[in-house]
Amino acid sequence: MIKFVTLFLVVILVLAMFGKLGWLGKIAPKNLRRGGKNRPALCLKCGRHIIGSKGCECSQTPRNKG
Repeated sequence: MIKFVTLFLVVILVLAMFGKLGWLGKIAPKNLRRGGKNRPALCLKCGRHIIGSKGCECSQTPRNKG
């Protein structure tokens, strides 16, 4: 049991060292890499995330429900 825990910790340590060096960073998707400039769009009025192409709900006219 102790051998398995030790082996697991060694594997995690090796992966962490590879991650620090950036070798595995080339494999990661672009949006998960550090220093990416792909930040989510935020509404300038209310600060909420903008989802889709219609914009934020705070800038749209209210619909007539009836």
